[in-house]
Amino acid sequence: MVDFPARLAQTGAAMARLRYLQRWWHFLVRLQREMAYDDCMGMAAQIAFYTMLGLFPFLIFLLSIVSTFPIGEALQPLLLEALADQMPAEAARYVAEVVLNLLPTTNQGLLSVGLLASLWSASMAIGALITTINRAYNIRPRRNIATQKLLSIVLTLALSGLWLISMTIILVGPRVTQDIFEYMGIASATNTFWTSVRLPMAFVLNLLALSILYYIAPEAKQRFRWILPGAVTSTILWMAASSAFRYFLANFGAYNKTYGSLAALVILMAWLWLSGFVFLLGAEINSLMKRMEKEDPPKRMRPLR
Repeated sequence: MVDFPARLAQTGAAMARLRYLQRWWHFLVRLQREMAYDDCMGMAAQIAFYTMLGLFPFLIFLLSIVSTFPIGEALQPLLLEALADQMPAEAARYVAEVVLNLLPTTNQGLLSVGLLASLWSASMAIGALITTINRAYNIRPRRNIATQKLLSIVLTLALSGLWLISMTIILVGPRVTQDIFEYMGIASATNTFWTSVRLPMAFVLNLLALSILYYIAPEAKQRFRWILPGAVTSTILWMAASSAFRYFLANFGAYNKTYGSLAALVILMAWLWLSGFVFLLGAEINSLMKRMEKEDPPKRMRPLR
């Protein structure tokens, strides 16, 4: 004898799963069309260009601040070497070589004209990110030029501090955490606790930086739950894409044969473009989830672009 109530419950559960999958499929299709409409690839190129212009002033500004500390000058090359964890090795070596040659040989002070000029130039990259994220949210910027520039400078300072903290943790963390956890009895000379927490720590710090950027940059009222999905997705994809790009360069890349002495610069630009595209993907996810939450179920959603 057929158990109709049980069969009905199973059918209802199957329909609910189907509707859930349809909604996610609709979200992915709409996300793809939104990214095409907003020309995310072109905007990522714009981000890469402005980031390239602002990267070296940003590092000069940051390392000039570091030099004001007692052991700052000794930390400068170590901090630049730590860039290899963030970008391809060829690009990291190129950036470190250029920045070390451009760094002032004497302490200019925190308010020197050269340092302020570096901060102004470094904020250009953040300004480009703000503009492109607003476009991802389909927002026409209403901030005047002065407000936009001030916001770019504030975000540059905030992200500089966060990056400096993260790099300090990476450099100092292994020795300090090993001593602490050996004393607590949860690590030993052959069991380095740091290796198990380094990746999660990098993930959390990158997630925090992106969350700050996604929350402050767009001229939109947002809740935290609209920011977190894009920030988490972008952080995971950025770490994965950077690792995949490094693997590709190590095994298949032939940039030296194609670009010669410009190979490191081309690799840096390609990595910046890839990073910008992933960051814009997170912004598109956040803005689309925000719009879809305000809409009715899929049958009444607005037509796809």
